[in-house]
Parts: sequence; C-alpha cells; structure tokens
Amino acid sequence: MKEKYTFLKDTDYEGKDSAYLDVDRIINEGMAGGNVYQSGSKQNIEESHDFHDEEPPQINN
Repeated sequence: MKEKYTFLKDTDYEGKDSAYLDVDRIINEGMAGGNVYQSGSKQNIEESHDFHDEEPPQINN
C-alpha cells in the first residue's frame, strides 16, 4: 500500500519578496566588491557598490 504524503506549500518568492532577487547571488559570488584592477601580481578590489531599492515583484494570480 502506498503511503500518503503531505507537502508544505512553496514559499512565495523564496521569502525574498522585499528585496532585489539577485542580491544573494551578487554577495555569494563576490560581485558586490566593485571593479577589480590588477597591477603586476597584485589585485585590488575597489569599494563595494550600493544596492538600490527596487519595486517589489508583481503578484501573478
């Protein structure tokens, strides 16, 4: 006999409905560090870029 499983409803927008969705990716991949410059064998990362407020995602019914 097959067991009957119940699942929780998916979280809308993975809980990121109030933030720019790529912020996690930008931070995790180190892309928020600004431009990278190299001089010889030394690298320099300039100051990080500011995050801008954006409109919340539209809710599709």
